[in-house]
Amino acid sequence: MENIFLISVIILIVIGVAGTVVPLIPGIPLIFVSILAYGWHEGFNVITPKYLAIMGALTVLAVIIDYLSTVLGAKYFGSSKKGVWGALLGTFAGLFLFPPLGILIGPWLGASIGEYIDCNNLNKAMKAGVGTVVGLFSGMIFTFILSLIMLISFLIIVF
Repeated sequence: MENIFLISVIILIVIGVAGTVVPLIPGIPLIFVSILAYGWHEGFNVITPKYLAIMGALTVLAVIIDYLSTVLGAKYFGSSKKGVWGALLGTFAGLFLFPPLGILIGPWLGASIGEYIDCNNLNKAMKAGVGTVVGLFSGMIFTFILSLIMLISFLIIVF
Protein backbone atom coordinates (compact mmCIF):
# COMPACT_ATOMS: atom_id res chain seq x y z
CA MET A 1 0.00 0.00 0.00
CA GLU A 2 2.88 2.35 0.83
CA ASN A 3 4.40 1.84 -2.63
CA ILE A 4 1.10 2.53 -4.38
CA PHE A 5 0.74 5.82 -2.51
CA LEU A 6 4.33 6.81 -3.32
CA ILE A 7 3.85 5.96 -6.99
CA SER A 8 0.62 7.99 -7.04
CA VAL A 9 2.42 10.99 -5.52
CA ILE A 10 5.26 10.72 -8.04
CA ILE A 11 2.71 10.59 -10.89
CA LEU A 12 0.99 13.72 -9.51
CA ILE A 13 4.35 15.49 -9.26
CA VAL A 14 5.17 14.57 -12.87
CA ILE A 15 1.75 15.92 -13.90
CA GLY A 16 2.68 19.07 -11.96
CA VAL A 17 5.93 19.33 -13.93
CA ALA A 18 3.89 19.08 -17.14
CA GLY A 19 1.57 21.71 -15.71
CA THR A 20 4.34 24.27 -15.79
CA VAL A 21 4.00 24.34 -19.58
CA VAL A 22 0.30 23.43 -19.90
CA PRO A 23 -1.71 26.44 -18.72
CA LEU A 24 -4.72 24.54 -17.36
CA ILE A 25 -2.77 22.48 -14.84
CA PRO A 26 -1.57 24.30 -11.71
CA GLY A 27 1.95 22.86 -11.95
CA ILE A 28 3.99 24.07 -8.98
CA PRO A 29 1.04 24.18 -6.54
CA LEU A 30 0.15 20.60 -7.53
CA ILE A 31 3.73 19.53 -6.82
CA PHE A 32 3.67 21.19 -3.40
CA VAL A 33 0.31 19.68 -2.43
CA SER A 34 1.53 16.24 -3.56
CA ILE A 35 4.66 16.53 -1.43
CA LEU A 36 2.57 17.76 1.50
CA ALA A 37 0.16 14.83 1.11
CA TYR A 38 3.05 12.38 1.11
CA GLY A 39 4.52 14.02 4.19
CA TRP A 40 1.18 13.79 5.96
CA HIS A 41 0.81 10.14 4.92
CA GLU A 42 4.22 9.13 6.22
CA GLY A 43 3.99 11.16 9.45
CA PHE A 44 6.45 13.93 8.47
CA ASN A 45 9.43 11.69 9.22
CA VAL A 46 10.99 11.77 5.76
CA ILE A 47 9.28 14.93 4.54
CA THR A 48 10.20 17.25 7.38
CA PRO A 49 8.53 20.56 8.25
CA LYS A 50 11.77 22.32 7.23
CA TYR A 51 11.67 20.68 3.79
CA LEU A 52 7.98 21.60 3.46
CA ALA A 53 8.76 25.21 4.37
CA ILE A 54 11.41 25.33 1.65
CA MET A 55 9.04 23.77 -0.90
CA GLY A 56 6.31 26.21 0.18
CA ALA A 57 8.64 29.16 -0.28
CA LEU A 58 9.64 27.88 -3.73
CA THR A 59 5.96 27.49 -4.61
CA VAL A 60 5.17 31.08 -3.63
CA LEU A 61 8.26 32.32 -5.50
CA ALA A 62 7.26 30.39 -8.63
CA VAL A 63 3.71 31.75 -8.62
CA ILE A 64 4.97 35.32 -8.19
CA ILE A 65 7.66 34.98 -10.88
CA ASP A 66 5.23 33.29 -13.27
CA TYR A 67 2.80 36.20 -12.98
CA LEU A 68 5.43 38.95 -12.96
CA SER A 69 7.40 37.59 -15.92
CA THR A 70 4.46 37.98 -18.27
CA VAL A 71 3.56 41.42 -16.97
CA LEU A 72 7.16 42.64 -16.93
CA GLY A 73 7.83 41.25 -20.41
CA ALA A 74 4.75 42.98 -21.73
CA LYS A 75 5.51 46.24 -19.91
CA TYR A 76 9.16 46.19 -21.00
CA PHE A 77 8.04 46.01 -24.62
CA GLY A 78 5.39 48.72 -24.10
CA SER A 79 2.18 46.70 -23.75
CA SER A 80 -0.98 48.02 -22.15
CA LYS A 81 -3.40 46.08 -19.94
CA LYS A 82 -5.44 45.16 -23.01
CA GLY A 83 -2.33 43.60 -24.53
CA VAL A 84 -1.69 41.55 -21.40
CA TRP A 85 -5.32 40.41 -21.23
CA GLY A 86 -5.19 39.57 -24.92
CA ALA A 87 -2.13 37.41 -24.30
CA LEU A 88 -3.90 35.56 -21.51
CA LEU A 89 -7.00 34.95 -23.61
CA GLY A 90 -4.86 34.05 -26.60
CA THR A 91 -2.99 31.48 -24.54
CA PHE A 92 -6.18 29.63 -23.64
CA ALA A 93 -7.70 29.98 -27.10
CA GLY A 94 -4.49 28.82 -28.77
CA LEU A 95 -4.22 25.84 -26.47
CA PHE A 96 -7.70 24.61 -27.40
CA LEU A 97 -7.95 25.71 -31.03
CA PHE A 98 -4.46 24.91 -32.38
CA PRO A 99 -2.69 22.49 -30.04
CA PRO A 100 0.27 22.24 -29.63
CA LEU A 101 1.33 25.20 -31.78
CA GLY A 102 -1.36 27.35 -30.19
CA ILE A 103 0.75 27.75 -27.06
CA LEU A 104 3.18 29.75 -29.21
CA ILE A 105 0.79 31.54 -31.53
CA GLY A 106 -2.09 32.25 -29.12
CA PRO A 107 -0.34 34.57 -26.63
CA TRP A 108 1.42 36.53 -29.35
CA LEU A 109 -1.72 36.94 -31.44
CA GLY A 110 -3.87 37.76 -28.40
CA ALA A 111 -1.43 40.37 -27.10
CA SER A 112 -1.05 41.93 -30.53
CA ILE A 113 -4.81 42.17 -31.04
CA GLY A 114 -5.39 43.52 -27.53
CA GLU A 115 -2.67 46.11 -27.97
CA TYR A 116 -3.92 47.08 -31.42
CA ILE A 117 -7.40 47.64 -29.98
CA ASP A 118 -5.84 49.87 -27.33
CA CYS A 119 -3.49 51.98 -29.48
CA ASN A 120 -4.45 51.38 -33.14
CA ASN A 121 -0.74 51.15 -34.04
CA LEU A 122 0.32 47.92 -35.75
CA ASN A 123 4.06 48.25 -35.00
CA LYS A 124 3.45 48.90 -31.31
CA ALA A 125 0.96 46.02 -31.20
CA MET A 126 3.45 43.58 -32.74
CA LYS A 127 6.20 44.72 -30.38
CA ALA A 128 3.90 44.29 -27.37
CA GLY A 129 2.93 40.83 -28.61
CA VAL A 130 6.56 39.78 -28.82
CA GLY A 131 7.27 41.19 -25.35
CA THR A 132 4.36 39.36 -23.81
CA VAL A 133 5.47 36.07 -25.34
CA VAL A 134 9.08 36.63 -24.21
CA GLY A 135 7.86 37.28 -20.68
CA LEU A 136 5.43 34.37 -20.73
CA PHE A 137 8.04 31.89 -21.87
CA SER A 138 10.69 33.23 -19.52
CA GLY A 139 8.28 32.50 -16.67
CA MET A 140 7.50 29.06 -18.08
CA ILE A 141 11.17 28.16 -18.34
CA PHE A 142 11.79 29.33 -14.77
CA THR A 143 8.85 27.37 -13.35
CA PHE A 144 9.72 24.30 -15.42
CA ILE A 145 13.29 24.28 -14.07
CA LEU A 146 12.01 24.88 -10.55
CA SER A 147 9.52 22.01 -10.91
CA LEU A 148 12.30 19.67 -11.98
CA ILE A 149 14.34 20.73 -8.94
CA MET A 150 11.34 20.02 -6.70
CA LEU A 151 10.81 16.59 -8.32
CA ILE A 152 14.47 15.62 -8.04
CA SER A 153 14.72 16.80 -4.43
CA PHE A 154 11.61 14.77 -3.55
CA LEU A 155 13.02 11.67 -5.21
CA ILE A 156 16.36 12.10 -3.41
CA ILE A 157 14.66 12.47 -0.02
CA VAL A 158 12.25 9.59 -0.51
CA PHE A 159 14.74 7.14 -2.00
